[in-house]
Amino acid sequence: MQLEALIIERFRNFVEPQTVEIHPDVTCLVGKNESGKTTILKALHRLNPANGDDHEFDITTEYPRWLLARERRKLDVNAICPIRGTFSLSDPELSKLSEEFSVPLPSETFVTAARRYDNKLVIDISCSLSNVIAKVCDDLGVDAEDRSVLISAEKFDSAVSVSKSKAAELTADGKPARGKAVAQLGRELMKYKNIVTDIISTEQHEAAEALLPRFFYFSDYDILPGRCDLHALNSKIVADKPLTRRERSVYSLLEYAGERPEDFLDENYDSRKAELQAAAADLTAKVFEYWKQNRDLRVSFDTDMPLIRREPDGQEVRHRILQVELRDERHGGVETNFETRSAGFQWFFSFMAAFSEYQAQESPVIVLLDEPGTSLHGEAQKDFLRFIHEELGTAQQVLYTTHSQHMIDPGRYEEIRAVTDLATRDDPGQGVRVQKLSLAADRETVLPVEAALGYSISQHLFLGVGSHLLVEGSSDFVYLHRLTEHLVSVGRVGLDARFSIIPVGSVDNVPPFVALLGRRLEVSVLVDGRQSSRQLARVKAAASANGVSDSALIVCETVTGVPSNGDIEDLFSVDDYLKLFRWGVEDLQAGALEDTQQPIVKRIEDVRGEYNHALPAHALTSHRDEFFQTVSEETLRRFEELFVLLNGTLDDGQ
Repeated sequence: MQLEALIIERFRNFVEPQTVEIHPDVTCLVGKNESGKTTILKALHRLNPANGDDHEFDITTEYPRWLLARERRKLDVNAICPIRGTFSLSDPELSKLSEEFSVPLPSETFVTAARRYDNKLVIDISCSLSNVIAKVCDDLGVDAEDRSVLISAEKFDSAVSVSKSKAAELTADGKPARGKAVAQLGRELMKYKNIVTDIISTEQHEAAEALLPRFFYFSDYDILPGRCDLHALNSKIVADKPLTRRERSVYSLLEYAGERPEDFLDENYDSRKAELQAAAADLTAKVFEYWKQNRDLRVSFDTDMPLIRREPDGQEVRHRILQVELRDERHGGVETNFETRSAGFQWFFSFMAAFSEYQAQESPVIVLLDEPGTSLHGEAQKDFLRFIHEELGTAQQVLYTTHSQHMIDPGRYEEIRAVTDLATRDDPGQGVRVQKLSLAADRETVLPVEAALGYSISQHLFLGVGSHLLVEGSSDFVYLHRLTEHLVSVGRVGLDARFSIIPVGSVDNVPPFVALLGRRLEVSVLVDGRQSSRQLARVKAAASANGVSDSALIVCETVTGVPSNGDIEDLFSVDDYLKLFRWGVEDLQAGALEDTQQPIVKRIEDVRGEYNHALPAHALTSHRDEFFQTVSEETLRRFEELFVLLNGTLDDGQ
């Protein structure tokens, strides 16, 4: 199963239901401290926990307190679901559930799992009526004309009634074959009644529950302890008592080594320790695929048998203590307790150890990382972010929270969700809002994203790798990326992959950037045509003074069909840009604009005033599939022409 979305409500500082769309591989929850990021992970973990001891909701402490007394009088608050998740199904999972329903389920079938405040798990399996009708029509070969009438039915009973009347009508009109197919549809639909009306049996509920992924939660509280009493750990396991989160990490490490705590309590503990050392070496090697800060660290293990107590009869009671140590070969092989050195490496290694138990299992696991790598240096955080995207996210879905700029990849901002607590003392009902990253979030929430983008720019400035394309703002950045993705996907020309796009904020910032980069790097520049001749002259002067050719400066008006003072927005056809404007700003029809040759931005602002030019660009990202299904050839031709011009500024010998 793949988690498509979650809904959280009536839980801690969440009041009204908040729907969070989940990315297929990695989702980043960004926000300031106390905004509600951890609350989301905590609720999701309890939906179907894989690890930890915090498994149950407590209505007394976790239901919004200022609402609890009032709502208890009129609601069954124990039946409220603070967390629910919607999951799509893989083909094998769809086949397994189809067996339970005795009908082939449509591919658009979804499973919704919810955990109530009384901690009961509730599962629904559902599919829209229109998708069921479409599938049955496909299976029976119903005529396209007849299908359109049937799919328009809004309720199950009416769909059955319509199929009967339509079948009779077709038969009376001398179309018996079509009438027979439609008549069969009514009978086949009855087999799908339960799934359309969300009524499932106990067996179907259990079958869906067995497919439900478990949630693995990891935070600073799960870091391996420097010392662990294996006698005490084994006693808990034998008595089936819950383990602490740190004990669970130790247990996972032992599992990875193929050992159990009890194996170290006999006389063969030295051979057992050798197995553990081998497992530690293997995990350390995996860590070093992404850990670049100090490659001379090694994790080692030892055991001790200290005196725990002396019985009244004088008998000594000793326990086997597992000691986790960190050896630093860079400093003469000095060994210190794991807890006293390199907090960042502790975190990285502990996560690998704790997750190793689940990584080898066939049952699906979704990883929840709470503020990962806060103890890591900025560059180490970037290493761990790469690990999340290149290792974890390729095998299972990952959700992580952060307020660090180094744990954000601005090039993947479609994966970012902004978490903002709007509640105040006077109005606690505002609660938390979760949304796709947009300028509507307060600046403190999106500050790490801004910082990440700034850091990315600075890296380009000082590392000087590849060719640099300076653009004025974030809108240009988005438009060039999204149109390149689409054009290349259909076999046309996009922006050359050697370009690193740098938004510099405004045309006023272009000259100093050209001066700084042009002396030692290959630089191209794209500017809007609405800029005054004085501003363009400044850009050209900076280019000339620093060895940047005039041919490397491209003005949007150069593209055929763009007004003489046109902007990047004028590369879109009027209808295409207004579609983005309606999605990102407000409804506006082409008929409301003056019919002039002015740029589209000026024509819009003449009618409704200034607006944030980034909002239509953000709308292109959130609606890109829908947009490119109907994009005009005029838009594609203009952007392709621009890309040809920009690509022509590259040094072919590079």
